[in-house]
Amino acid sequence: MRRAILLLTLTTACSPAPVEWQQPAPSEANGALLIAPMEPTLPTVERLCRASLRIAKDPRGDWYAAWWSVRADSSANIVVAASPDAKRWSPAVRADTADVGRTGCRRPPPSIAADSGVVHVAYSMTAREGAGVFVTHSMDKVSMFHTPVAIVYGTFDGDATGRTAIAAHGNTVAVAYEDPNSKPARIGVALSTTMAHLFEWRGLVSPETGGAIDPAVAVSGDSVLAWWTRVTEGTAPPRMRLVGILKHKR
Repeated sequence: MRRAILLLTLTTACSPAPVEWQQPAPSEANGALLIAPMEPTLPTVERLCRASLRIAKDPRGDWYAAWWSVRADSSANIVVAASPDAKRWSPAVRADTADVGRTGCRRPPPSIAADSGVVHVAYSMTAREGAGVFVTHSMDKVSMFHTPVAIVYGTFDGDATGRTAIAAHGNTVAVAYEDPNSKPARIGVALSTTMAHLFEWRGLVSPETGGAIDPAVAVSGDSVLAWWTRVTEGTAPPRMRLVGILKHKR
């Protein structure tokens, strides 16, 4: 089945950033990453990639889990389930089935966020249209996921894909990702003020000098926060933080 993918075409040249970024600074915090701290009881799913499991808690109290479920040909589905207590899970729902990468479970995990019953999932994969970073969401818990939005297509090395992070608060959704078109690697951020139906802006936020990996992101009040790890030689890699003020929140 052929699917339509909404490609983000706005660039920083034609769409001013809806956020005023401060200067990056070292950070002792890792960022807003919530990774399953233990093996939860999940629905029985064939070929589940356990290491890809990521969990998010809605401020209203519900829990959501996303993971890769690999197929027999080593491509995979993005799968999402819901729970009232992180123990009893709903039947798993396929959020995206368009992956054609033959890497099995050797792929970056998805990222997941939830707010007021709206569930957002970001991930990188190789679709038939090309490798890239994608976002999909469900407006009513995990009943039905919308057509994925392509944040960026890139020139990944074969089936190699990058890590993502996602955060949501009300209509504001932020995605941080390892940019597929940067050498050395850099971190990009995409912002939506329409609950991820469209992403009005995206751009690179880590410095041009030196590589950056392992993104994290958070939305808090009128602020967007992004984290990444600098790629350095000979010393412990420093964690960096970038703070931005949302203009439309003023």
